[in-house]
Amino acid sequence: MWYTALAPLAAAPNALHPIGRDPNAVGICGDVVVHANAAITDALADDRTLERLIERLRATDFEEASVNERNGLADVRRLSADLSETSARAASEVQRLRGYAARIDEDRQRAELSVFADALGSAIDRQHKMAIDLGPFLSLMAYREIKGDQSLPDAYATPLDMGRMASGLAADERNGSPNTKARTTASDFDARLADVRHDELHAADLSEAAVGGC
Repeated sequence: MWYTALAPLAAAPNALHPIGRDPNAVGICGDVVVHANAAITDALADDRTLERLIERLRATDFEEASVNERNGLADVRRLSADLSETSARAASEVQRLRGYAARIDEDRQRAELSVFADALGSAIDRQHKMAIDLGPFLSLMAYREIKGDQSLPDAYATPLDMGRMASGLAADERNGSPNTKARTTASDFDARLADVRHDELHAADLSEAAVGGC
């Protein structure tokens, strides 16, 4: 079965952007700006990664043994790893922001930094959850690779491989073909990306107030 490659998704407008404050400011202000901008930069990078993931999941024929299928799957795996790593790093930056907020004596400034961190953290948590939720599809593909390669010795089936095979078999039985699973996952991620951007828009609205005392 052949699938026509889709045009890359057009990036939706996003009001979220790095905060325009001096990162070298003395005291907590400089630290807040540095870590807020690191989290924002990673969140925006994850949006782009998700757009590419969705495009790959929709455009690749994962049931045809071809160079296109191998390259498409390699891209999905790489993008999944990037999404997982970057969203985890961004979440740690948000945790730092919450820590700084707890140290602020002035009630209003503390509250404004906290609600900004919560809004940005919600977007990042959604991104990280999508990285996790790609697991069943990747397990399915790992299972199919191991099952289909008759040249592999029995010793290849390590406990990790066996776990992947069992998980992949279950996913295969429940969800049908790899292409069906890929398209379903892409549609799910597309809808959830809209929720990410809603959170990012909320964070953008709060960003200036979060550093209003700097």
